[in-house]
Amino acid sequence: MVDIPKSNSYLLKMNAIHLGTNYLWISYESYILPIELLSFNQSSLFLGIIAFIGTALGVFIGLFFGTLSDKYNFGWGRRGPYILAGAVFIVLSMFLNETITITLVGVLLGYIMIQVSSNISVGAYQPLYADILERNERGKATGIGGIFRLLGSMMGYSITGFLIDTAYRQYVLVLISIVVIITAFLSANTIKKSDIIIKQDKPGIGKLFLDMFNLKEGIKNYIYVVIGSFMVFSGVIGLSFFELYFFKYILHYANPAYYVSIAGIVVLIVSAAASFIFGVLSDKIGRKNILVYITVIGGIAMILIPEFEKFVYFLVLGSVIGISYGVFMSVSDALASDMAPPGSSGKFMGYYNIAIGGASSLSPLIYGLILYFSSSYSLGFRYVFYAAGIFFFIGFAMFYKIRKD
Repeated sequence: MVDIPKSNSYLLKMNAIHLGTNYLWISYESYILPIELLSFNQSSLFLGIIAFIGTALGVFIGLFFGTLSDKYNFGWGRRGPYILAGAVFIVLSMFLNETITITLVGVLLGYIMIQVSSNISVGAYQPLYADILERNERGKATGIGGIFRLLGSMMGYSITGFLIDTAYRQYVLVLISIVVIITAFLSANTIKKSDIIIKQDKPGIGKLFLDMFNLKEGIKNYIYVVIGSFMVFSGVIGLSFFELYFFKYILHYANPAYYVSIAGIVVLIVSAAASFIFGVLSDKIGRKNILVYITVIGGIAMILIPEFEKFVYFLVLGSVIGISYGVFMSVSDALASDMAPPGSSGKFMGYYNIAIGGASSLSPLIYGLILYFSSSYSLGFRYVFYAAGIFFFIGFAMFYKIRKD
């Protein structure tokens, strides 16, 4: 660990990669993938299944490359080369995806390629807070990271959302590619001097694979961080796949992509502010209490959404959920970084990434099945929001246990 405090400029550039990857994923989850499936019958069900399979494989890849970068370094460092390699593969996968999406199998394969490529980078950049920063810097750093994640999401909602139904649709992938490459290079180049290669025995691939699941003693509470984070992220992330359908079939808007974009931008503005403010605050007052209270607030707002089927109420309650999500995004990341053991931060932050990627995988499947088996979209979306609220309350129970212990 380097003792010299990192400047604000360093923290900004270090976190740049979050902007690129979140621009990518909001674009795919909220627009590109749902639109690719609109021409197929039972599109909600297929959307849930494809999201589940693709993100489940992506999570495993993220854990593998996090563990791999703990042990196997190449080029100048431990994490940077993997970040850049993942970015290059993302761009190649996106354009290959465009050529094979005429069938359901093609849509699935394309989504898997993009997930795998993205998680090569994710597995490498997830441990950076634990690797490079002191404990009292991590809340601020994850707050900045949360802002970049949410700005990337905002770019997806605004740029992709407004271009996807126009004659300029072909530029969507070009713009995503440029942002992903630039932000990956900026992050990798910034950490270069701190991205120190650790000389150690390199296990064989078989042993490395087994080591992925070797939990060390003394950090039993880490499992509650993973489960609690998985629950809260499940309550939010899976909904982004179905927003377009909610505005189309429940609020009955002729141009649902436009309203998805407006709602997404408003919610993300308040979410980004909350992410930074509470990230910095968590360095001073602690992280556990913040996480306990914010999960309750988010859960209540989630359960109230189906009671008010009007856009203005959706914006208000969505903003409350956005605040909860923004706070949770930065503070839970900082807490997981605090608890990750030195020397294995890639692996343990890989477990934390399971919470994010696993939520992205399982929650769309759950929500898709709820909508499929419901007698109507109106009833189905009511059950979806109730389920999301329950996820928040289970997350509350996990973080309450950590605070109590």
